[in-house]
Amino acid sequence: MPGVIQITDNAAKPFDEREEVIRRALNKKVLVPNILELMPAWPSEFQPDIDEINVKVDEWLKTVNVAKEKKLKHRTRGNYTLLAGIYYPHCKKEKMLALSQFLYWIFFWDDEIDTGGDLTEDREGTILCCAETNKCIDDCLGPSPNYTPPSGSRGTVEILYPILRDLRAGLGPVSTMRLKKELHDYVNGVSNQQKVRQEDHLPNPWDHFQMRVDDVGVIPSITQNEYAMEFELPDWIRKHEAMEEIVLQCTKLTILLNEILSLQKEFRVSQLENLCLLFMNTYNISIEQSINKILGLLKDHYTICTEAEARIPWSTTDEKLNSDIREYIRGCQRLATGTACWSYNCERYFKLSQLNNKQELLLDLSRT
Repeated sequence: MPGVIQITDNAAKPFDEREEVIRRALNKKVLVPNILELMPAWPSEFQPDIDEINVKVDEWLKTVNVAKEKKLKHRTRGNYTLLAGIYYPHCKKEKMLALSQFLYWIFFWDDEIDTGGDLTEDREGTILCCAETNKCIDDCLGPSPNYTPPSGSRGTVEILYPILRDLRAGLGPVSTMRLKKELHDYVNGVSNQQKVRQEDHLPNPWDHFQMRVDDVGVIPSITQNEYAMEFELPDWIRKHEAMEEIVLQCTKLTILLNEILSLQKEFRVSQLENLCLLFMNTYNISIEQSINKILGLLKDHYTICTEAEARIPWSTTDEKLNSDIREYIRGCQRLATGTACWSYNCERYFKLSQLNNKQELLLDLSRT
């Protein structure tokens, strides 16, 4: 009617940062080059007994207190024995079982707290789970080892006790203390990452990257090279600036390539704390530009890492020490190449049909 002002409910919807990131990336398809080609001097090898160890892993999985559907999902999609076989290609067969079990444990445990797990939104439950896990680490790797889980322990804590018992049996005292600290850092870091995911705003990508570097779970796998190959690296070598640089750069490389290769899986469950999405959000760039930025970082960190090898304090008299140093450095490198190679040979993050004959990956950011 003339002269009558009609009032409609057209109030602007509050801006939702997470919804906007999903909207901008949704249904994009991005072709990612073969990441292994960005680390050309670091070849991938496979431990020859993987199939035989997988038979033992299948028997072990029947005994662990983890839900049947979770065991089936991880065994079908992950094949962590394959990952152990790429991380430790020259390991003796009899040590492969404990190394494979550890990787199964870390994925079982992490997925409880990660997006979609039982503790995803349960802050108190996560704090309790991490406290129980930290106690297990102290029990098994402390000065007075105790390998008996407390009564009523959750399954993912219960299974860690015998794994750490077996690993400790093959580690020297210096390596044991190193592994103890690294596992504590990892457990506390997972708790911190859950807290970040519950905040209103997405984190700054550089803060997220640094958080992953500080407490990422791949570093214990470096120390486990000493178990796999039966040596103990002296602390003065491990703490030398060049070795620290190599460990740091290989850790960064592993995180960066994993952010790309796990993007599709994480996007589909709305786990948006991924560098590909965070760079896109912070710098207002496309998802393609964001992935290219990470590929550029991969090249940069690979160069820094290879340059650090020239500064290692090689011995002029002790060839056994030099051999151990070389093996440790190769173990650091395999952390990166092994994670990529494993991702290209299982279906944890994407279907193998998404790879072409050049090992280029077509990421599909649909929600199905």
